Amino acid sequence: MALPKAIGYGIILLAIFYSLEHQGYRESLNTFFKELLGTKASHSYAREKRVSTINTREVIVQAVVDASDLDLIRLLLSSNPVFSVLDGSVIISSAEATSVCSSNMTEYECRCEDSLAWSYNNCITYGACDEIVGDTCNCINALPEDGQHCQPVTTPSPPSPNVTTPSPPSPNVTTPAPPSPNVVIDLVVDVRIPVSVLEGYGVSFIRTYLNSFPGPYIINNFTQIIDLNLTTVCYPGLNGGLQCQCEEQFAWSCETCIDHTVCSNTTFTNDSCGCINALPPGGELCEPITSVAPCSRSTNVTTPAPNVTTPAPPSPNVVIDLVVDVRIPVSVLEGYGVSFIRNYLNSFLGPFIINDFTQIIDLNLTTVCYPGLNGGLQCYCEEQFAWSCDTCIDHTVCSNTTFTNDSCGCINALPPGGELCEPITSIAPCPPPTNVTTPAPPTPNVTTPAPPAPNVVTDLVVDVRIPVSVLEGDDVFFILTYLNSFPGSFIINNFTQIIDSNLTTVCYPGLNGGLQCYCEEQFAWSCDTCIKHTVCSNTTFTNDSCGCVNALPPGGELCEPITSIGSCPISTPPTPTTTTTPMTTTTTPMTTTTTPPPTPSIETTPPPPPTPTPVVETFRLIMNIEYSNEYNNPDNEVHQNVNNIIQAKCKETIETFISATITSFKKGSTIVEYTVRASSFGKGELQALKSGIFTELAKTYSMIYQSSTFIPFQSPFLGEKVILTCGTIPLVVGFTDSWTIEWKVNDKMILADSLHKIAKNRNSSTLTIERFFTTDQGEYTCLLKEGNVFRQTSNGVLSVKVTPLVQVAPMKQKVKCEDGNSVVLTCTVNSPYKVKLLPVVLEPANSISHTYVADSTKCSPTPVVFTCQEETSPNLFKKKVSLELVRGSFLCDDPRFGVGNLDDTVEFSCEPDEVGQRIAACLANGSWATVEINCILKPIKELLDQSQFLTNNSLPEFLQELSNVTIALSAKVVVSPTNINAIVEILTNVANTVTSSNIEINRDLMTDVLKTAGVLTLDEATNSWETLNNKSASNSSVITSNFTDESPSSSFLLSIENITSSLDKSSFNIETTSIILTKTTFTDSFTADFNSSVGIDIPESDGVNKSITVITFFSMENVLPARAVDNSTSNVVNGKVVLVQSTGNITNITIEFNIINDSLKTPQCVFWNFDLFDGLGGWDDEGCEVSLVNETVTCNCNHLTSFSILMSPFGLDLPILDYITYIGVGISMLSLVICLIIEAIIWRKVCRNTTAFLRHVSIVNIAVSLLIADIWFIIGAAISDAEVKNPPACTAATFFIHFFYLALFFWMLASALLLLYRTISVFGGDLSKNALLAIGFCLGYGAPLIIAVITIAVTAPVEEYIRENEACWLNWHKSKALLAFVIPALLIVVINLCILIIVLYKMLRRRGVVDSAQPAEKNALSVIARTLAFLTPFFGLTWGLGVGTMIDPFNIGIHIAFAFFNSLQGFFILVFGTLLDKKVWSEIGKMTSSIGTRSTSGGNSSSGLGFFRNWRRRDGYNISSHDSGVSNSYINT
Repeated sequence: MALPKAIGYGIILLAIFYSLEHQGYRESLNTFFKELLGTKASHSYAREKRVSTINTREVIVQAVVDASDLDLIRLLLSSNPVFSVLDGSVIISSAEATSVCSSNMTEYECRCEDSLAWSYNNCITYGACDEIVGDTCNCINALPEDGQHCQPVTTPSPPSPNVTTPSPPSPNVTTPAPPSPNVVIDLVVDVRIPVSVLEGYGVSFIRTYLNSFPGPYIINNFTQIIDLNLTTVCYPGLNGGLQCQCEEQFAWSCETCIDHTVCSNTTFTNDSCGCINALPPGGELCEPITSVAPCSRSTNVTTPAPNVTTPAPPSPNVVIDLVVDVRIPVSVLEGYGVSFIRNYLNSFLGPFIINDFTQIIDLNLTTVCYPGLNGGLQCYCEEQFAWSCDTCIDHTVCSNTTFTNDSCGCINALPPGGELCEPITSIAPCPPPTNVTTPAPPTPNVTTPAPPAPNVVTDLVVDVRIPVSVLEGDDVFFILTYLNSFPGSFIINNFTQIIDSNLTTVCYPGLNGGLQCYCEEQFAWSCDTCIKHTVCSNTTFTNDSCGCVNALPPGGELCEPITSIGSCPISTPPTPTTTTTPMTTTTTPMTTTTTPPPTPSIETTPPPPPTPTPVVETFRLIMNIEYSNEYNNPDNEVHQNVNNIIQAKCKETIETFISATITSFKKGSTIVEYTVRASSFGKGELQALKSGIFTELAKTYSMIYQSSTFIPFQSPFLGEKVILTCGTIPLVVGFTDSWTIEWKVNDKMILADSLHKIAKNRNSSTLTIERFFTTDQGEYTCLLKEGNVFRQTSNGVLSVKVTPLVQVAPMKQKVKCEDGNSVVLTCTVNSPYKVKLLPVVLEPANSISHTYVADSTKCSPTPVVFTCQEETSPNLFKKKVSLELVRGSFLCDDPRFGVGNLDDTVEFSCEPDEVGQRIAACLANGSWATVEINCILKPIKELLDQSQFLTNNSLPEFLQELSNVTIALSAKVVVSPTNINAIVEILTNVANTVTSSNIEINRDLMTDVLKTAGVLTLDEATNSWETLNNKSASNSSVITSNFTDESPSSSFLLSIENITSSLDKSSFNIETTSIILTKTTFTDSFTADFNSSVGIDIPESDGVNKSITVITFFSMENVLPARAVDNSTSNVVNGKVVLVQSTGNITNITIEFNIINDSLKTPQCVFWNFDLFDGLGGWDDEGCEVSLVNETVTCNCNHLTSFSILMSPFGLDLPILDYITYIGVGISMLSLVICLIIEAIIWRKVCRNTTAFLRHVSIVNIAVSLLIADIWFIIGAAISDAEVKNPPACTAATFFIHFFYLALFFWMLASALLLLYRTISVFGGDLSKNALLAIGFCLGYGAPLIIAVITIAVTAPVEEYIRENEACWLNWHKSKALLAFVIPALLIVVINLCILIIVLYKMLRRRGVVDSAQPAEKNALSVIARTLAFLTPFFGLTWGLGVGTMIDPFNIGIHIAFAFFNSLQGFFILVFGTLLDKKVWSEIGKMTSSIGTRSTSGGNSSSGLGFFRNWRRRDGYNISSHDSGVSNSYINT
């Protein structure tokens, strides 16, 4: 819309704005337009400004108005209107008319208004049309070109009659009409628009826009635009100037046409013209035709003589001869020649109606000019046309043309005046010379001419000059053969016929740069010509003539028939002369001087000339027969036939022939190489020899004529149209109209299809490639066949040009409109191209950088746009930079992305090797983040474009290129969802083409398909596929706008299935690194094992021979999401994906899968149903069932498609495991709570020494750790069972479970180390209780914390910390993070067992030492040892069973044992860590005794704890006897 607006406002403003702006009146001009457009201003403010004299300036504005009502304008100006504009800052105080110019039919008269006059210089320069008084005049005879107008008379002279009183109007001045209520003003706007700005609209757009002006357009209450007209359009001319053309109903005036010359394609008619060769400097424009004045006639024109022919009455139709001068380079005609134009014009039917007044009634070709031999032109006239007598004389007649009937048919120049051949009937005779002497009367001996013969025989000489390159190997022999085959009388019309044609003279380039001109058989050069131009070295001078001369005679002589050549003139020998010399003496005797007789000449025999060295030439010819090595045998028939023909033609053609030998027969059809020896060769002889041998052999064998030129080709851009031309066909090949065509690329046949069109022309063939892609690159061969073969090849490999990749940064950005704020713009293109950044004036370069600096005074809502365009093809390859200047405060501000608020977006380029763009958005945290990526690798984008236009010809090369590119760029492809999706779309297009065109896919093509598909299934592509599948499932656009509504993974599998269904009937195997394909046939049953991971069994069939295709994908689980009919997200694809297709009807198939992940449970046999989830696709188990579960999963299905198995990560689905787990965990947690309560109650009683204190600290922390771990275990189970997964919560639960389980084991290790320490050094140790306590806490919680933190830090960032879609626990399959728990736990178990062995050994060896220990210390050590002895094997067994569940996940016994022991850990801690401590029981007994005593009046306690007291007594522990307690305690322990 920018262009229409510019035109609309420009029509109103541009002309006045341009003229005044350059005079420094911008403010006044702005004021004028605001008032003109009705802008209201404050009148009070205007009055203030008028009173003030500060910074006040008067400006005089001159306006030129074209008006028809002069009186009305005078009336308006006499009212002294005052206008205030620009908010009162500018005031128009007065307006008055100064000069009035009008036409008096022959010139302009410009008169001054009252009190004004023309200066003396103007009066003299333009001529005064009244009296000059006081160095001024009131009227001049012209309109000043520099815009001058009448000036005020500052010192007026006494009033002169002819100054104060205007002279009476000239009688030819039209009296103005009465004033009309509206003044019509013609406002002229000169619009100069660069062609590049029009962007393809052209002048037609402006013309259409102006013609559609509805009118009137009201500017204010006093002014309106009632109509708009385009009058004049100027274009660049051929010579660098301008050609200015008038629009319809407008024309240039007579004087303008004469001053600036009329355009060559325009006529001067009716005293005006439509086009001139300049833009008038005075600013004149085309005028309405109705107002163009006739050309002024000179007043001294002589009265015409009475013999002037009275013009005939006007005919109803005027016939105009329109001359068109067409200059066409030969290369443009593409072999058609002038005959094509001639035939086209002759076929014009006519009349052709242009409009109601004009029609074309006939077309004639009159004149054709060709390049002449001397560098100029030779201009021939067509039939019924000829050059006039004067033209023939001025420019000389062509050497092969005669001057007849006062005209000629050809001249040696193109007349500079533009004359062309005229109709023969209108050519005037040559004027007779004025000084011709009166001829003498005829002598009587003039022979009376014989009566005219009925037929006149004329020798027509045709001088044909053909460059050797044009013949394409056709020598003169072809032309000679063609002329010799002339059938005879060829009737041209009723008066003329050709009775015979002969080739007389042929000229070749000589060795020294000149020409050697040979005469054909029965023709020779005359004696004079042979002597004058010297005889060729290989030709003899015989019979007063010669067959070759070393020049082309400049006089146009040619070889003459031998019978008509005269003898050389015989020179008369000189007669002896007698010379008498008179001697003057005193006497007068006569002295006779006799000349002595001539001395006889002595003949000397010249030495024999040196024998010339023979010249050897090597040739080859190609026979279109199958090669056999027998051909090299001289006795072979083919060898003999070829040799005989070569020998015969050499003798016939080469005058100095010595010998010819066949060198060899070679492969390549059958190639014959032979050598010819001669004293010398003329080039004509060699060409005649080759042609003669070819023609003679073609009578017996099919021959191949190899063109000496290449197929013309100009490299296109990718996807552009290309036309290849094969031919022209030489005459020697002997074709009629029945020849056939074959085009090949890289020796592969090109079949006609939608992109490849093969055409047969008169003597050539064309191959049109509608879109030239990389698959079309190669070496091209054209074979034209009809018995013989014409073959032409390309000059090497035909290839495409590198496509320019223009990139800019930024693409679209907001910029703060503040002074000094800058943005760096970059404009780049790949080599070898260069770019320009418009409108910046910089030299084109491969990379351009420009800093744009904001100007706060030029802020506008219209973005500032820069265009980065490639230099040679700016309209094809360009990108724009759009900068939006904004004000205010912004949330996001970044030097790269600019400024913006929440959800604002900015576009920026991709990587240098990518096509597309990326989009970043302003986030709530004030930063920019990439939210959309539309970047595709350039080679993949090119393949994606081509995949929409695939054909049977291009498919093989395309699939090979696709696999090569995908493999080469695999590292970038697998990590980019955009590139993966693009390749999926390519494969979909391939499948559609194969299906719609019924193209069979062979082994090589399928191998390329599987190589490409294999890259997309790599493990590295898992994250990209997750992105694609998640986004497609949520019906969003993924992160690119290129994605379709279908699921990419489903489209990928469907494309493979469709391509597989088009495999050919052969059996084959294909094995790639990621995919295996097997295609075979069977009749009744089929059993096979594929890569030891998938087995297929078809027990019975319909007995018909059929094929089966099985494709095994090794890692298709990375591609296909595990969504099933139940919409469960907990399933995992846990087997190979197998695609099975058959040509027969199969209703029962058994597939055996090896399990990938042994930890997954509950297998399901499924197939991919493309219709699930609204066309997204998903796994469906309909028609399939699990028939056996063991180390493998066996599926039985009643149909064929793509199969796999789904398994759950949540273990075996056994209710007993759930019961054991939940009951056991409940008992464990209850036991731990009881343990902690008991410890809290008896803490003070049992912690009276350091060893006991540390032991109970260990037991409490073991209980606390296990209790918290059980609580997090329940939380993790709840998170895992939830329908909506919460990975962060699962990660937290896993961390705490890991940490507290490790704390449990490390506190057990602390207890073992305490036992070891007290056993070895308890009697001499010097570590304090606090030191031991610190060591215990550091070991019990510090070590587990370090292990847990390192584990999560290493595995969580790569998302390998927790199990995917399984329980909240450490990952095993990817990172083996579970080892961070298993290794420390089992290691501690081993360490504790070792410590127990050491302690027991020490205690047995040192009983005396132990006996000397304090009773309390001894009791604590015994309890520690007993606790470790029970708990260490227990925990070791428990977590050993846990490892067993990973090794054998389907062993139910191991799962039950692990669940039982794991859930009862708390109960065993209570029993072995607390209840088996006699000291604990002693304190509990005391507490229960005191409670029982207090509860009665003095009797024994009847508490329910009596059972425990009895159990205590059986141990022999006497709590009342301190003396014997030690020995009793030790003995009974």
